[in-house]
Amino acid sequence: MSSTNHFPIADNASRSVNLDGRELLLVRQGEDHRLYENRCPHTGESLDPMGGSVLDGDAQLLVCQRHGAQFLVESGECVGGPCLGERLQ
Repeated sequence: MSSTNHFPIADNASRSVNLDGRELLLVRQGEDHRLYENRCPHTGESLDPMGGSVLDGDAQLLVCQRHGAQFLVESGECVGGPCLGERLQ
């Protein structure tokens, strides 16, 4: 996926997208792109109710805007917060 596709996204950022009725979270780090369901395993609600990127300043963690759970970008594993050990799908 390149930044010239239907879902343009800045480097080291995340963005909510709706694809075929599914709420997803697109994450870009340089040429690497990852796609997760935009649903926190703790609450079942979106990670970004306030909008904007949920990628931290170091571009290593996705941080839920609802309660601060932290997920590794490369695997979606929760490494901090109330859903420790669970992962994004």
